[in-house]
Parts: sequence; structure tokens; C-alpha cells
Amino acid sequence: MKPWFEKELAEADILKFPEPEAKVVQMPNVQEYPDFITGVQDLQAKQKGGAISQESYDKLYAELIHRFMKKESFENPWYLREERGSPQSNFKSWLGKELIKAGIQATSSSRHGTHIRFQMAGDINIFRNFFNKLGITVTERPTISGSFDTYTLTLNNAIGNIPAGTQLPWVNNYVGKDSKTGKTFGPKELTPDSLLLSGARVNQQKILSTLKASIKEKYAEYYKPLIQIANKSTGTGTSISLSGIDLSVFTPSDIATVAKNYGEILSGLWSIGNLEFERIQFPKISNAAMIDFYGERNKMDYPVSVKSGAGSKVTIVNILNALQDKVREGKVNLSEEKSYAVFQIVQKNSAREGMVRLHAYFNTKPIKGLARLMKTPVANITLETINEWLTDRKKFRTKRDIKKTLMPWYNANGMSIRDKTWGRKDLIYFVGSPLGQWIYKFLNRDEEIRESLTTLAKQLSIIQINIDIKKSLLTFQHNRFSEAKFKFDWPGWDGGNKLAFKMDLK
Repeated sequence: MKPWFEKELAEADILKFPEPEAKVVQMPNVQEYPDFITGVQDLQAKQKGGAISQESYDKLYAELIHRFMKKESFENPWYLREERGSPQSNFKSWLGKELIKAGIQATSSSRHGTHIRFQMAGDINIFRNFFNKLGITVTERPTISGSFDTYTLTLNNAIGNIPAGTQLPWVNNYVGKDSKTGKTFGPKELTPDSLLLSGARVNQQKILSTLKASIKEKYAEYYKPLIQIANKSTGTGTSISLSGIDLSVFTPSDIATVAKNYGEILSGLWSIGNLEFERIQFPKISNAAMIDFYGERNKMDYPVSVKSGAGSKVTIVNILNALQDKVREGKVNLSEEKSYAVFQIVQKNSAREGMVRLHAYFNTKPIKGLARLMKTPVANITLETINEWLTDRKKFRTKRDIKKTLMPWYNANGMSIRDKTWGRKDLIYFVGSPLGQWIYKFLNRDEEIRESLTTLAKQLSIIQINIDIKKSLLTFQHNRFSEAKFKFDWPGWDGGNKLAFKMDLK
């Protein structure tokens, strides 16, 4: 006789266990992607196809960013490498050679994306006459660098591997009495390099004698006030009267340049009399990370950074560059800092993209609100997707439509756009600028992150001198990084600089 359990099993209605409709999907491994773009495209495809959830997508996207951040160097990031060899980059290279043939030297700049900058006097008719000979059309466009006029150069016919229609922004950084900028001095003038002071160790007497010869040769018209200001800088005290010096020969823009560029030399003169330096040395390589000159005292060199005006911004990238020796020696471990993610994002992105990526990393209220407006995941929000959204004629026919959509978002996050700004042509400004203004204030409210970067900055044995010229008064302030407090700052959408640290001088 069969046991009862076999009998019941034979007579029972066996219910077949349901088979899965689809095979189990294996979660993507971000370590297997050969590059960042391939990874993003694959994750997007899986998320749209329902293979992974939105939550999984956001997590994997963050892991992907961190993976490729670790493999990059901020001197040669992937987005710059991909840019090289592009039609626009090739256009810039070819045009630079053509300009040299015409006796024009282009000046370099790493800000505001791929563009070319060089000086040319005249108006747009003169420019068109010049470029027509090269097969290039010139049209006006919004400025991308301060108050300098900016134009779009369009190649009419293909040249080699540069297709017809390739465009390149041109910043006309012309300065002079007849320029629209009101500037007499260019961005590289009145510097230690231009006045032949870089390289050698010099005392006050040598600095003044070199200045007299260089200024008399290059800026004879402004010789008297420039030398008088230099002589005043040899005095003692933090406030030095410029009474008796005719500053009316300078425009407000000129005064700013005197404080910024000439200020390095003036600060050198002042530091000898006030910081007990015996001699100073301006580095041969201009724009060295944070260091404007070295002050010698008792056969030791003290690095000095000079900042003009009330502002004293130091970019995070410069701080990290200056810390590299300590990182290599094992004295600083950047990955242990709470601020690590912040400066990774700042390093790996352009100034503007970095502000958007910071919002995405912290999943801020503004970025979540923007995601709802754009009807896209936070991880998909970039400058490119924002621009595509704003320029979609099916969504926005006029700027009034954009303003109507964005105003509730502004109000909900304490952001605003000035009325006169709505005349701008670059639509992305209406989203990007408020995001940037919001995020640096958010970071300042995070005590752990701010203190983390302050801790890093304090490990730099650098003296910072702030020089300012206002109402016939020359002022100097000095602080050591190791004794200072810092806060985040951002020069704004049009400034071009990345997120920075500002020394609190109060």
C-alpha cells in the first residue's frame, strides 16, 4: 500500500509555479564601461527600456561620474581632449596661423569654451572687409568675456577637414583711448613680466630704477602718476594717501588694472618696508598657481599671493594645485575631506557646468524643481539639455513663455532675474545663472564642507596681500592662509571663473 502522502500527491491538482516572463536583468557594472559617454548612453537606454528603475539609474550615474573623475587629471580633462580635433578647434588653429601672416597675434584664454581672442581696432565694417579676404563672415553676438565686444566668425567654404559653416566666437580684446571698453591698459600690461621685473631678486631701489626705465619707454604719457604711486608704496602703514597724484588721467577701468596688475609690483615694494623682506623675486612663469612673488627674509623665501580690491577670491583648483606637493608626500589625503566631492566636480567640469553638477550631486531643491519642469531625471540635467529645453519652439515660443514658466521656480527657491537681463539672447542664462548664485550660498551654509576646504587652505604657508585704490587712498592688508577664514564665492555667470574661496578680511 502506498503511503498517504504519495496517494494525496497523486490525486492532487498540481499547480505549476509561474515562470518569469523575462529573465532577471543583471545590474550594469560601471567598471566595465570603456568611457564616460558610453556608460551614460547605456544607462539611459536601460532606464528608458525599464530594465533599471529611476533610483538605480541615479545611483549608477553617480558611480559612473566618480569612476571617471578618478581617472582624469584637472590639467587635461576628458572634455578638453574630446574638444581637440573638432571642426571648431581646427578652425581656431587655422585662423591663428592666418592672423600671424597679417601681423596679428592671438592671445590665449582657457575660459568661456573654445573661442579666439585678438585685438583689432575699428568697427564691424572694417572687420568684415578684413575677414572677407579669408572667406569668413562676421556677425555680432552677445559678449562672453567682460565688456569686450564679441563676434561670430563663420567659415564660408570648407578648408581641409574644416567644413563650411563652422563657427568660432571672437573676443576683440582691443584696448586704447578709442576703445569702447574705456581701457588704456590691456590685461597683460603693467605686470612684472611686461615691466622687466620677473626672474631676478630685487630690493626697493632696484625695483624703482627698473620701473622708471620700463615705464618711460612703454607708457611715457602715464610715467609721472605711475612712478609717484610706486614711490608712495615704499611707505609704512596699511593706508597710504595718494594726495597730490593726478589720478584723473586714468579711467575707472584703468584704476582697476593698476590695482590688479601693477598691484603685484606695488605690493612687492610695500612688503619690503612692512613685512621685513630684504628682497623679493617675481616668478619667471607668470600666472603661477597663487604665487605672485617670493619675499626673502633671513635667507628664507615666503610665497605671497596678491589680490586687488575688496575681493580676494582664490579658485579651488589653484588651492589644490598648490597642495599637490603635500599630497605626494602623504601629508594631505584629499579623499578624506568632506569637501572631496565638491572639488572633484569643480575640477572636472567647466565653470558653468560645474555649478549644475553640484546641484545634481547634492540633489538640491532647485534641481529637483527644474527636473519637474523639464520632465526629466535630475541626472540628465546638463547645460546642453537645459539649452535644448529652452530653445524647443514647441514648448516656448517667446521669452515671455520662458519667464512665465520659470517665475514660480524662482519664487519657490528664493532666486530672481533682473528685468533688464531678460533682453539677453543666451537663454540658458535664465536657468544657469540662478543655479550658480544659489549653490555657492548653499555650500557656505554647510559648515562641514566649508570648514573642510578652510582646513586645506590653511595648510598652505602663503601670505596674501590685498591692495586697493579708492578715492586717492592706497590700502594694503595682509593675512596668512594658516590664520584666515574662508568662504565660498562665485564671480557669476559672465565671470568665467570656477567656484572659488574668498578670504574673510573682517
